[in-house]
Amino acid sequence: MKAPSKRIELKLAKLTREFFANHPSVKLIAVTGSAGKTSAKIAIGTLLAQTMNIQLRDETPKTRADVFLQIMGVKLPSDDSMSWHKVLKAVKLRARAEHPEVQAIVQEFDPQELGYHAWFRDYLLPDITVVTSVTNGRMQVEYPLEAVAQEMITLANNSKLAIINRDDIDGQFAGLLTNPNITTYGSSSMAEYSFDEHSFSLENGSTGIIISPENQQGLPVNLRLYGEYNLRQAVVAAAVCYKLGVPEASIVQGIDGLRSLPGRMNMFRGPNGAWLIDDSYSSTPKTALSALQMLYSFDVPQRIAVLGNMNGLRGSSEQAHTELGAYCHIDMLDWVVTVGEHANTYLAPAAHGNGCQIKKCRDSIE
Repeated sequence: MKAPSKRIELKLAKLTREFFANHPSVKLIAVTGSAGKTSAKIAIGTLLAQTMNIQLRDETPKTRADVFLQIMGVKLPSDDSMSWHKVLKAVKLRARAEHPEVQAIVQEFDPQELGYHAWFRDYLLPDITVVTSVTNGRMQVEYPLEAVAQEMITLANNSKLAIINRDDIDGQFAGLLTNPNITTYGSSSMAEYSFDEHSFSLENGSTGIIISPENQQGLPVNLRLYGEYNLRQAVVAAAVCYKLGVPEASIVQGIDGLRSLPGRMNMFRGPNGAWLIDDSYSSTPKTALSALQMLYSFDVPQRIAVLGNMNGLRGSSEQAHTELGAYCHIDMLDWVVTVGEHANTYLAPAAHGNGCQIKKCRDSIE
């Protein structure tokens, strides 16, 4: 279907605003950030679904119209079989229905340019905005980190409550927050919501407690998630649930069902007692480093890192691959296998400079 005109986009915006005016009990949870948005969105939705009817779409919105359609639960067809007139009619029916079909909507916001979040200010006021990170994701390719931070925090400021990732948002950006209602989550006890790990195993993941203002003694949980950034998604999902009054028993039940998304720090058994960490989905310097740190943390007789191209970095690609290679250490890795032109050209020499054994491959088949 053709992209919507600005007139249609504006109609969608006004109808969505009308929906929330007609149904003030429906909670809108917005999720944005440089990385980790989809994982956080799914984790939040999984926990809330234990006690609420929720609206959540798996796919990332590509346009502002997509955001409104996802919020309103109206899906575009894959062809032109449904005109925009019919789409608007479906949205209007949802907006003006006597009773909403949902109690909470978890919506991802994926800014591609500056001013994206500010545009929504006249139409949406999220009950909770989660900011997962301000780091070297795709948007920083085009804009300075300070501008990216301002863009992400704009949505947090235009929200009833903001929940900020303390670990992946530099403290220098705290001054950009004007919302007086903020709280933080993260891996360390410096955050209001955090996870205290008591034990870990490759088979069963992490056992520990989620510490929160609502339960300073900690909520005992078992997280079948791997890597710090995945653990943080469980923490922020619990934080959202606490803020919405979800019972702790339901939080635990939801956490029991959390699993990493495909290609995001998944653990697979291999032959002869081997384990494979699959973190191959849309890798960024931040997530690749996190995967390496996780690999280093395992007490195992042999470690092999297979590192491919990090695509979409444009002008920063050489620096990013070189820096990742510099994190490869001979005392932690038996082999570094690089895959693809940029990994071979920039990452491999940096790892070799640290004494690592290197194997370069043109592609994944090789």
